[in-house]
Amino acid sequence: MLMPEDLARELQLLLGQGRYLDVLARYQAENTVLDDPGAVLIAATAATRLGRLGEGESLADEALAGFRRRVDDDGRMRCLNLLGVIAFERGAVSDAADRLRLALDLARDHRDALMSARVSNNLASAEHLQGRVAEARSLYREALASYQRLGDRRGIAESYHNLAVTFRQDGDLAEAIHADVEAIRHADQVGDVGLLAMMIAGHAETTLRSHDPALASEELDRAERLAREAGDALGLVQIDLVRALRGLELREYEGACLVAERAGDEAGRLDSPLLQAECAAVAARALRRLDRLDQADARRAEAESIFERLGATYQLELLRRDQ
Repeated sequence: MLMPEDLARELQLLLGQGRYLDVLARYQAENTVLDDPGAVLIAATAATRLGRLGEGESLADEALAGFRRRVDDDGRMRCLNLLGVIAFERGAVSDAADRLRLALDLARDHRDALMSARVSNNLASAEHLQGRVAEARSLYREALASYQRLGDRRGIAESYHNLAVTFRQDGDLAEAIHADVEAIRHADQVGDVGLLAMMIAGHAETTLRSHDPALASEELDRAERLAREAGDALGLVQIDLVRALRGLELREYEGACLVAERAGDEAGRLDSPLLQAECAAVAARALRRLDRLDQADARRAEAESIFERLGATYQLELLRRDQ
């Protein structure tokens, strides 16, 4: 009979290889006979990385209850971190920050350098969304330094990717390109195709802002192939969002609008309001250039309403700047 620790070890190996669908299939084949919150948490992580946020949250809650019964602070810490990530993706920024701060307190209490870095990285994203860019960048750099000391390439890649977002949005393209290249370099050595897809898509957006749409298109095609291989639904939405931005750059406004609308619909289906609002904002820009002003105003109002509800003050500022 398969022991819980054997299943958890097998699932962790599949997770590390980016085989998220295989993780869920293997877990579902065994979860009726095994009671192991560690295995449940790994399945929750796989579901979350596939963009299946509702399933990820349900599994993470189940794992958290199991770790609480066992008085396992390490397990609680990892569950709270994942639940914070899920809350962030679903746009509950305040809830995300609350969960992540609890996780960070536990990580620091237990002097867990790896989890401190992971939670700091995630908390920084919530800070950035709320307009605290300097604080977010400081947390990202803190996480990056910890990951580098630990030799954690996934963490290094994610931290560089997040730093690139802050530089790109501030118009510092040289720093953004450097961070993107480092993110891709480290992600390539992790062996997780979904992770690599997101790093490449980030570089494509920076490339686009550097006014090289041809190279951006090549990168987006590669990112899409990898995201499809990984089964990453949310990643595909993010890639489509950059494709829509490419359409704006090339003045292909009709195509940009169609791609942004399609991506926004999928983001709504996947329960990711932040991505949904970002897609609506891009669709509004395309519609305005097509002189379809009533539709543009409706999409812009949709984006503004969602950003306000989420407390996404930085995104709201960018939207209002683009009038």
